[in-house]
Amino acid sequence: MAAASLEAAVLFAARGRRGAMTAEPEVAERGPGGLAAVAVPVPLPRALVYSVPAALEGRALPGVRARVRVGRRSLLGVVVGRPEKAPEGVEVRPVDAIVDREPVLTADLLELAAFTSDYYLAPIGEVVRAMLPGKLEPWGDRRVWLTDAGALAIPRDDAEAAVIEALRTAGRTTIAEVERLAGRTDLAAAIDRMRQQGRLAMGERERRGARYSTAVELAPGPVDELLERCGRSAAGRRVVQVLAALGRPASVREVCEEAACGAGVVRRLARLGVVRRFTQVVRLELDRHLLPENRRPPIELRPDQRAGVEALRAAIARREYAGILLGGVAGAGKTEVYLRAAATVLAEGRSAIVLVPEIALVPALARTLRERFGAAAAILHSGLAGVERRQEWERIRNHEARLVLGPRSAIFAPVSDLALVVVDEEQDPSYKQETAPRYNGRDLALVRARRAGATAVLVSATPSLETRRNVAVGKLTRVDLTRRVGQGSLPEGVLVDLREEKGARKPGEVVFSGRLREEIDAALSGGHQVILLRNRRGYSPILLCRACGEDSRCDDCGLPRTYHKRTRELLCHYCGSRRPVPAACPACSAEALEPIGAGTQRVEEEFGRLYPDVAVGILDRDTARRGSVAAVLERFRQGDTQVLVGTQMVSKGHHFPRVALTAVMSADSYLGFPDFRAVERTYNLLTQVAGRAGRGEHPGKVVIQTFHPSHYAVRAALDHDDETFEREEMRFRRVFRYPPFSRMVLLLVRDRDRRRGEQSIAELARRLSAHPLSREVRIAGPAPAPFERLRGQWRFQLVLRAGSGRRLKTLLAAVLPEKSPSDLVIDVDPYELL
Repeated sequence: MAAASLEAAVLFAARGRRGAMTAEPEVAERGPGGLAAVAVPVPLPRALVYSVPAALEGRALPGVRARVRVGRRSLLGVVVGRPEKAPEGVEVRPVDAIVDREPVLTADLLELAAFTSDYYLAPIGEVVRAMLPGKLEPWGDRRVWLTDAGALAIPRDDAEAAVIEALRTAGRTTIAEVERLAGRTDLAAAIDRMRQQGRLAMGERERRGARYSTAVELAPGPVDELLERCGRSAAGRRVVQVLAALGRPASVREVCEEAACGAGVVRRLARLGVVRRFTQVVRLELDRHLLPENRRPPIELRPDQRAGVEALRAAIARREYAGILLGGVAGAGKTEVYLRAAATVLAEGRSAIVLVPEIALVPALARTLRERFGAAAAILHSGLAGVERRQEWERIRNHEARLVLGPRSAIFAPVSDLALVVVDEEQDPSYKQETAPRYNGRDLALVRARRAGATAVLVSATPSLETRRNVAVGKLTRVDLTRRVGQGSLPEGVLVDLREEKGARKPGEVVFSGRLREEIDAALSGGHQVILLRNRRGYSPILLCRACGEDSRCDDCGLPRTYHKRTRELLCHYCGSRRPVPAACPACSAEALEPIGAGTQRVEEEFGRLYPDVAVGILDRDTARRGSVAAVLERFRQGDTQVLVGTQMVSKGHHFPRVALTAVMSADSYLGFPDFRAVERTYNLLTQVAGRAGRGEHPGKVVIQTFHPSHYAVRAALDHDDETFEREEMRFRRVFRYPPFSRMVLLLVRDRDRRRGEQSIAELARRLSAHPLSREVRIAGPAPAPFERLRGQWRFQLVLRAGSGRRLKTLLAAVLPEKSPSDLVIDVDPYELL
């Protein structure tokens, strides 16, 4: 979070937009008025207040879901508080139903939701919805059934009689079904009393949509005795040895695969009392563990790594908030340091969250977590199938899993006793959500850790300017690793000036310079691997008609569609619209269509022409959407492919010891963007991709091709000169009052009618400028957004900057209407000015 962010967060939450953006909906004490504040998934700034019928009074706890009416619609919301009185002049409708028996959101998550809503000026209902998986079954709705004593007992009152009658009719069923059959909603006390007296039994509700499998575990007793019971059965003995080696229960399928036997062997062992069978939920993607002999041996820590581990453990042991930046050059072994700290946390019975910037980084780290922590680790992200995501969420909520891995949304994981939050590659802009609610996962990690008294660890070889500033002012403590893994030295930098290359007509074209080809030849001939970075996907960004200049622009966005040669289509990367590639120009009918510029597909094609016998893989967003990221990375890790071509996804967090060469096809991708963070992103990208080389025992090299060889970001990345980059970029930010030396809010108006949109943003600018508080606020605009038209809407923006978050908040509270129109986007701490 920016230097002012943590204090400004509190200030931003202090006052609201005419009461709409106050710290409500807060987790309030239950009031006597029988009211509930319910956050519903609509773009309203605060929760709506409903009356609670007497029959539901005991169940309307903060954190449970409630079905309520909004207008003519019936919506599912979350109770976020129990206010004492209703807003004046507002009709209070009753709650229709309480869905859950127990809160799905704990008190700390409700507090985090309130903070997120208030700080980012986001509708509370959208924040709460982001915290929960879709189609979650009623939480805490357990299965109940009569015991023998209960079946023979005489009911003591009408409520017990209703419960007994319903259970005699339905047998084992849920509490909700008991209430439905009885036609009553006040049976909770009777059910609890009957359970305590042994007249009623209760168990967990089966998870709908989950798959179940038969699992086995060794029976109690010495392994030698269990082996003797197997008799002469070699397959049976192998089953016992497999389970003993695993040290945990396993599915029958897993045991049979490892022991090379059939399920009949396991059934026979169960009859002999050698193993015990039971039913368990199958975690569809994630329930794969390696045998100990197949696991990687423990890593021997260097002295600087040991010091880093001890620093993190000392902070965790204090059981109070600590913010730490874990830095050091790329490939210094930072992951091993924070995983050792996570192991300490789990050994104490506490919980940890590990965030990575993109889903593509999850598979490799997930494998490591599964090897080390087994079922205690859970994966949580939007790329999982609905059933998988619900199962993982339920395991976390039930405290079965205490280590959670995922991208930014995993910060909302319902862990208990949180002790450690890790944000890997903390500088990555992917932590900023670009759709509502527009939160920053890295910054919320600091907030959640502070509220939980946990240790927050931001991890980066190239920390963001905001994090560097927080270190400078003492808000974060810096712990640096000083050496790399493997051969230990940073990759040698090679600069190629594209202005001197004959084939480089202009920026964007694919160029394999003479020096780059020499380095590729050397790497491949030595049996090493190569990574090529081209930060554009597709074949080429423009398919141009040389006769008339037609460039196949998207009708809704006004931007050229990207040419995808493999699928023979023109695709808009902003709205997703597509059309087949025409044989001739649709404007002039000339057969003069030519691809201009280069994406990953064109780099792959040109590389294949130069090196036809070398296997190549592509890693970009198209790969991610096809769901084949893990397969591409695994083939490269196994050496099935020798070259990996990709966008910035190839630069993040991957550890490939056989990579001896990384190359940036054009380092100018970001430098021309109209964004004050363009230089920082360029430097981070170049440094990160350079860090993929030389992580094994062979020295690495990085080739950077650019039309701007003298730019300080390019030179600093090439020379591994982080201090020079920080000094120059901080000077630029300080002079022009950009973050981290100011606070920023982006206001964006979208409208299908261009003139109406221009009028709306102009009127908003006029009201802001006329207010007395605007004297200390810099207002840039109104102006068309850099991408003026997207998805059929015209876009106009204002950018507000001030040294004080409080001043920005107060100004917006005074000028913006209580209910913001749907065509107004409010982005606090924006990362994309587009």
